Amino acid sequence: HVDLQGQEILTFQNLRQVVLEDCWGLKNLFPVSIAKHLPQLEHLRISRFGVEEIVSEGEGVEEQPVRFKFPKVSSLEVTDLQKLKCFYKGQHTIVWPMLKKMRTDSSTLRKIVASEHLRLIQETNGNGQPVLLVEEVFPNLEELQAVIFGDMDQFPPDLFHNIKLFRLSCSSHSGSSYIFPFLRGFYNLGSLLLSGFDFKDVVHCKGDARTLTQIKNLKLQCCRNLKHVWRKDSVLGYILSNLQTLEVWNCEDLINIGAWSLSFQNLTTLHVSFCKMMKNLVAPSVVENLVQLTTMRVKGCTKMTEIVAHEGDYHQTIVAGKLKCLQLSELQSLTSFCPGSYTFNFPCLEEVIVERCPKLKIFSEGVLSTPQLQRVKQEIFDEKGRWTGDLNTTIQQLYTEKGGFNGPRDLNISDTFPKLIETWKRNPQEILELQNLREMEFYKCSSLKYIFTPSMLLSLKQLDRIEVKECNTMEQVIREEEEATIHKLTFPKLSFVKIEACSNLTNFYLGSRPLEFPKVIDITIVDCPKMTAFSSSVSRESGDASENVVGEGDIDDNTANFFSDK
Repeated sequence: HVDLQGQEILTFQNLRQVVLEDCWGLKNLFPVSIAKHLPQLEHLRISRFGVEEIVSEGEGVEEQPVRFKFPKVSSLEVTDLQKLKCFYKGQHTIVWPMLKKMRTDSSTLRKIVASEHLRLIQETNGNGQPVLLVEEVFPNLEELQAVIFGDMDQFPPDLFHNIKLFRLSCSSHSGSSYIFPFLRGFYNLGSLLLSGFDFKDVVHCKGDARTLTQIKNLKLQCCRNLKHVWRKDSVLGYILSNLQTLEVWNCEDLINIGAWSLSFQNLTTLHVSFCKMMKNLVAPSVVENLVQLTTMRVKGCTKMTEIVAHEGDYHQTIVAGKLKCLQLSELQSLTSFCPGSYTFNFPCLEEVIVERCPKLKIFSEGVLSTPQLQRVKQEIFDEKGRWTGDLNTTIQQLYTEKGGFNGPRDLNISDTFPKLIETWKRNPQEILELQNLREMEFYKCSSLKYIFTPSMLLSLKQLDRIEVKECNTMEQVIREEEEATIHKLTFPKLSFVKIEACSNLTNFYLGSRPLEFPKVIDITIVDCPKMTAFSSSVSRESGDASENVVGEGDIDDNTANFFSDK
């Protein structure tokens, strides 16, 4: 390939994919002569990059406007370009006719898609002409993933009018208060994901908000200041009438879904996970009007005591006519699906999964009809399940029999199960020999000063996770025993350790043997004021203890600093 002066230049006519990350020394990516001739390029990814411009002007800014067309690019990712000033300094247009998916942030996008007409930036050349000539930039863009920093409202909505899926993540300290008025221009939007969003100062839609009612799928993830999905002045009320799928994950301020039942009349799938403030999910009147709901999953809401709230006398039969699957997982405080003496009718319910709900004693106090249900599964892959004639009796029997076993490989020991505590103190091998345990949780064990001895570890070869919480008398997790013949303590598959609010715990292990965690990837220690070292060695001759922190090597600092409440 030669330029106008007959000089041979480098070309990338067959280039299909460009991925550039963590290159902070480059000031530009392509010279203009190459950027105009990339007919086969399909995927472009530029992330954590030091470029000031994507395309350089080469020998000088061209007098005529340059038209950059990327005819086959279907996926574009441009994120964290902190030094970027513009796409190209001269007059130009950019066309992405086949672009379907884009991931970006508002700062980068504003500098790439910029013109005076669009109000995005005011960059002009020496003659006062706009740098970018107006042209439809993303005619076929269907999926946009964006990180915003409080200025999303500066983009005209019609720039993205064909988008069907919008994933919006906010920085930790800000959000776009004008997001919902902005979304009115997304005429084809069907799925919306909001992550890290702060609802405190969100501006409500005014005027025509009919485009928001087209949204069928909504996911709220790690959102702040969201107490109800629906209430009288909720901005989300605009998009609930036709919603089919609602997922809420780790929204710590959420109290419940809401009280106006008609908002969810088209909902088919409801997933709520890790919302720690929720004590119940819905009111009885809301359940009755979830006429299309087929799947309900609730997981990890630690304060939830009931799924359906008890709101006094409610004499109507509550019919969940299409509900087929109900999954209740990791709900430590759940005592029943509904504590009221309501009549429930589940004519299509076929699958009930109850796992790690140690306090669940009964499904419902009132009359209960589940004609299609034949088993209760204790985990998602439990094909056999349990059944003793009806749902209430099955739940009651599981609570009586399991005695802390939330599943065949999951053990929960707490003061809730005093017989299990006594067995553990008398002869823990009675439990360990019967189970191929992968997860163990010790919660409010007021009479245990330690959990394991070295010889017990031989039965824990499959253990993957251990959690110890609010065990105020516990001093060590592993206590040394003189008669043990084991020379090295190994947890071959343990990957997660969490110790929380154990006020008298001084060490995970206090003894003379080496301690090994070949697979561990996560150790969390919270509110253990007396824990000055993870593992301390004890000399057999002198009995003196010297603190050696696992994995820290030669450290002379006071290890108590590492385990402080900071």
